[in-house]
Amino acid sequence: MKKIICLALALIMCLALAACNNGGNTNNAAGNNAAPAEKTVTLKLSSNIPQAEIDANETGMSRGLNTWVQTVEKESGGSIKIQVYAGAQLASGTQAVVTGCQTNAFEVAHLSTGNFSTYTDAFAELNVPFLFTNFEDTQTILGGEIGKDMMAKFEKDVSGLKALSYFAIGFRQVTNNNKEIHSPADMKGLKIRTMDDKYQIAAMEALGAAVTPLSINELYSGLQSHLVDAQENPLSTIYNNKFYEVQKYCSTTNHSFTVSFIFMNQNVYNSLSDNQKAAIDKANVACISASVDQAKVADGIFKDKLVKEGGMVFTELTAAEAKTFQDACKGSVWSQVKSAIGDARWTKLTNALGIK
Repeated sequence: MKKIICLALALIMCLALAACNNGGNTNNAAGNNAAPAEKTVTLKLSSNIPQAEIDANETGMSRGLNTWVQTVEKESGGSIKIQVYAGAQLASGTQAVVTGCQTNAFEVAHLSTGNFSTYTDAFAELNVPFLFTNFEDTQTILGGEIGKDMMAKFEKDVSGLKALSYFAIGFRQVTNNNKEIHSPADMKGLKIRTMDDKYQIAAMEALGAAVTPLSINELYSGLQSHLVDAQENPLSTIYNNKFYEVQKYCSTTNHSFTVSFIFMNQNVYNSLSDNQKAAIDKANVACISASVDQAKVADGIFKDKLVKEGGMVFTELTAAEAKTFQDACKGSVWSQVKSAIGDARWTKLTNALGIK
């Protein structure tokens, strides 16, 4: 009996020793030196564009947003999850969005650059009327040194936020519910909505219009109630916000180019791992080219929709007609921008665009 007991104890000890020796491999196929799994982070993203626009993915802004989200999630290996809240669910209006992101009510947000004029003049270059004439120039500015300079100034002027990147949306056109517009004379006294940006306001006033700034989420009701009779936006924005229901005429003025800017809470960004920050960096680059490429084709897509579904009447300006708009804005508004941002920024901008 003693021998049996001794043999049983010896067997138990051997099994225990074997389990200890193999323990590192049974729980980690990569070995004891493998890096631990990265902590998963969920970021809430506040967007003011409709969910239907995001799902359709036909606009420069939706393509840029979707590209950014998908690239972050893929390049982070799934360690960053993005929850997009469309249609201004989390915050409506510039102040609410900026404050919400600063206080970490949500971690990420995007807004058109024209909304930031009360916080910073970082994006003044993007709001100069008749400065951009093609999509290639836009991509040069957004993806180049000037784009980085603008983001650095944003971070300096607006505390607690990390600048990320840009989504190209498209050239802005004037719509109204009164008449076809062929010249600045046709705009005299027209009650028009713009974003709350002093250069966009100055441009419309130089054309003779009476300006009322409104949030994009208040614009439909403002047009419906005749608080304003006109507005100016890219064709994709006009369609996706159903402004064609309360506007009949559209003139292709191409007076400025709209860009949406994406940013996040600085402390949250700082808390991310190097791998996660690298994923965001890749997304920041990818979303610019994706949005510009889509914005190039979006005008044709949405013009057809506005005519066929919305019954809008389009006025294609002749070269001579377009020049009367340009001449009315360039002198006064360009000099105003140059004076505000200084000779160095202005010269760097015009040199980059080949403007003399």
